[in-house]
Amino acid sequence: MKNLAFLVFLLPLWGSGQTLDLVSNTETYPITPAAGLYKDISGQLPFGQIQKQKFEITRKYGLLFPFSEAASWLKIVLTNRNPARKQWVLEWNNPMGESVDFYISTPNGTFQIKKMGMVNTENRILMAENRPFVEFDLGFQETKTIYIRVKGQRAHFASVNLYSTQAYNRHDLIQTNVYGFMSGAIAVRLFYVFLLALFAVKDKDFRQYSVLLVVRSIAFWGLHGILSNFFSNPSTALTVSFLSSHILPLGLIVAFRVIFPGRRFPKWVESVLKLIMVLNILLAIIILFGYRWQWILASTYLVIATQVFILAMYVFAIIKKYPINWNYSVAYLLGIGSYIFVQMRLVGWVSFPWISPVALLFFILEFLVFGYFLGRIIIDYERNRALSVQELAFTKEQTQRVQELDRLKTRFFTNISHEFRTPLSLLTGPLEEIQQKYPKEGMIPMMQRNVKRLQSLINQLLDLSKLEAGEFKVEARYGDITAFFGYIFSSFESLAQHQNIHFNVSQSRRSFETYFDADKLEKITTNLLSNAFKFTPANGRIDMRVFYQTIDGEDRLLLEVEDNGIGIDAERLPRIFDRFYQVDDTAQRKFEGTGIGLALVKELVDLFKGKITVKSEVNQSTVFRVELPLPKPKNGLNTEFMPKIARAYPPNSAEPLQPERLAVADLPQDATKPMLLIVEDNPDLRQYLYGLFEPHYQIVEAINGQNGLDLAFELVPDVVVTDLMMPLLDGFGLCQRLKSDQRTSHIPVVLLTAKATLSDRLEGFELGADDYLQKPFNKEELLVRVRNLIQQRAILRQKFSLMEPPMPKLTAGAPENLDNQFLKKAQEIVEVHLGDSSFDVEEFCKEMGMSRTNLHRKLKALTDASTTEFIRTIRLQRAAQLLLQRTHTVSEIAYRVGFESLPYFSKSFQEQFGMPPSDYSHKKNEALN
Repeated sequence: MKNLAFLVFLLPLWGSGQTLDLVSNTETYPITPAAGLYKDISGQLPFGQIQKQKFEITRKYGLLFPFSEAASWLKIVLTNRNPARKQWVLEWNNPMGESVDFYISTPNGTFQIKKMGMVNTENRILMAENRPFVEFDLGFQETKTIYIRVKGQRAHFASVNLYSTQAYNRHDLIQTNVYGFMSGAIAVRLFYVFLLALFAVKDKDFRQYSVLLVVRSIAFWGLHGILSNFFSNPSTALTVSFLSSHILPLGLIVAFRVIFPGRRFPKWVESVLKLIMVLNILLAIIILFGYRWQWILASTYLVIATQVFILAMYVFAIIKKYPINWNYSVAYLLGIGSYIFVQMRLVGWVSFPWISPVALLFFILEFLVFGYFLGRIIIDYERNRALSVQELAFTKEQTQRVQELDRLKTRFFTNISHEFRTPLSLLTGPLEEIQQKYPKEGMIPMMQRNVKRLQSLINQLLDLSKLEAGEFKVEARYGDITAFFGYIFSSFESLAQHQNIHFNVSQSRRSFETYFDADKLEKITTNLLSNAFKFTPANGRIDMRVFYQTIDGEDRLLLEVEDNGIGIDAERLPRIFDRFYQVDDTAQRKFEGTGIGLALVKELVDLFKGKITVKSEVNQSTVFRVELPLPKPKNGLNTEFMPKIARAYPPNSAEPLQPERLAVADLPQDATKPMLLIVEDNPDLRQYLYGLFEPHYQIVEAINGQNGLDLAFELVPDVVVTDLMMPLLDGFGLCQRLKSDQRTSHIPVVLLTAKATLSDRLEGFELGADDYLQKPFNKEELLVRVRNLIQQRAILRQKFSLMEPPMPKLTAGAPENLDNQFLKKAQEIVEVHLGDSSFDVEEFCKEMGMSRTNLHRKLKALTDASTTEFIRTIRLQRAAQLLLQRTHTVSEIAYRVGFESLPYFSKSFQEQFGMPPSDYSHKKNEALN
């Protein structure tokens, strides 16, 4: 109301010029509305020429001085009508004015000049809100003309106010106290938060948000002219003052990750945040070396854009229901609100009169609200810390329990491994004797291979238990280590030839005599090489490199095994040395394994006090690197030895087998035998099953689930015997695909697996499996179950072939499986073409969407009829129905069902129903009566 009254007082003055009368009983005057304004675009006009220019009345309480190199001039004419007051103070109310010069007229016609602002170091004092001002005397009825020149690269919003000396002192004291208190409170908060972050609240989120508090504090001190007071150099003062608020986006982005935990935003959001940070730093560097209004304006736009973007992310997060940390968000938003409109006013987007008081209100609220939420943050932190302590204690207890279980498990494996050795010994000896008696028997080498493999696995389990119990010691003997490795590498050459792998070996010395533990080095080397051969495909490459060194009198060994196989995912690399861990532990894994080999290698390397590392890229390469010291034994042993030749095939390696039989080309052409498809990825078990079923079935073999599915679609076998755990497609997947395809839905499927829990069996049966046998299985039981499935299908076919008309229709509510759907579709197609004598097998196959062979095998399996016989049967059954109606002659009926020859129709009808068509209706009626 005070300003409104003063505006009414000024209205007659604006019409009569720029003179402002200072009346009695008024101590404060807003001068800006009555001031004249002139803009010097060049910024170089001398004061003499300025006096000649025409000034326009502003009629505004505040003026925006934009980013530019121009100079703005204000002209004020004052006449004192108050005899009681002589001393006055004219104040420019924004401390951000870079150059604010006052030109005050004197009685002799000259002007007194007082230069103030940030670029003028005179009379600047260290205090909050250090605003430019000038003091002058104005006697009763005296008139003074005052010019104010404002110039700066940086935009700012300001107004001019006139005070009596007493009023100014009160005003200045209030301003100094208010902003001094705020500055001190900010400093205290900053110090308190610093102590909390350093000693008490050791929380990452709190420390990140503390960065924003530091940035905001610096921005406040810079915007209110406090920081600039510490620098005597004007250029430095300007730069520091501006950069204090320019770095605000950095603090906002650091706190952004606290406000929105979980990183659920799209990737482009993170890219935008990084771009803002880069631009912010880049602009800061540019302004540091070149303080120009263009760069300052760009920086202001960036600050505004950052805050608008963050507000948009709040809306986006609320719509998407992303988690928001509201302990920090309220103060965060108030901080943005206290700053964004001030910045928008500087670029001329808004000019509301309430911006400054609202900004100050938001700033104070942010200060208070953060204090409130700080208490909640500390309480939450203490609660979480207490929970963490409890979880740590629980985890420690769980770890001890897991370690105890691990010890029990290892003891169990040790005991059971010892128990296995006796029956294995009783198998090994007799097998050797049987092989001598029957050297041509192909099953014996397969049995010996698997007995040796089982022995190797048991030995590795025992080695692990000995390592854990501390019973393994390095037992070094003196010898030529290069020859020792030569023996080992030669044992892998035939394996490389069999698998068509390029195996390259290199050693840095031809001869190197030292102390080494041959047994443990053999275990390390053979396990690494076996692993490489297992995961390297045909035409792949394996490089084995051995380096020998002597450093400070100690021999050292470096082994590198590199292959270009399938590689290991980076996420799984840290766990490959864990016991029983397998990179691919799914039922569809391509490679067999136990997860023992690499664990044994790691513990043996640790026993040597060596180091093993691995680097891998998926589908590119894998490199294992082993560094081992070869110290001399402390007991002074110097026994020479010649290491025995390494085993022809190391543990767990795939020994060369007999060449696999071709799946289709070698099929015995005995159509009287049912066709049986064996799907098994283990070559030994596949060979065993082949020998088991070969006398009674045509055998087709598949090496994995996908191969088996392709062969089933191509050949439509009478029965499928499949393993459960296979590469590419497991037994469950194979069963599901076979039972969901009309071409193969009728084929019985028998699952063989070591996974025989109730849930596994139920899953198999739900997918349509006809039988489920657990490994190891009894061969007689397997033969009987497969034979029974074949006989059950034969009984169903016989029932269909003996059916008399009318052909049964599916009743409502009956389960319409794929086989019923298939027969229904086939019957409907034939009936549509019933009167078309030219409708043949080729057209029937086309409409059924199947090849001639597959349709024949499908119909034969379901109805025991060939495709031609099935079509003829449908025609004859329809003819029988028509004969019972007695509405047509035999000749007419024969033509209606697609027979062009009446004798052939009569012959076919006689064969189908055991009587001629002419007698059929009579005998049927007699039978019914």
